[in-house]
Amino acid sequence: MTINGKIGNVIVTTTEHGNLGPEYWSERIMDQIIRVGEDAHPVIVEQAKAFRDTICQVVNYYIKEAINEDRSMVTTLLRSAGQDDLANSVEKL
Repeated sequence: MTINGKIGNVIVTTTEHGNLGPEYWSERIMDQIIRVGEDAHPVIVEQAKAFRDTICQVVNYYIKEAINEDRSMVTTLLRSAGQDDLANSVEKL
């Protein structure tokens, strides 16, 4: 039996001694949401890029807020479990 499939384009991103921060993920989201055709009028391209930049800033802000909220929840759960030292470490992240 033969099964054929297509997965599309694959992009691999690596970091050295770190992680992929909110800015990276905001850009990936924008890559999926906003695209401008190569043959579009230059004024439309310029407007689309400005719109993309604005939306990217908003998405980046809310990704950071979600991270902060998650850390706050983890800290609260650790404190309620009596793990104050670990909670303090999470707060410092």
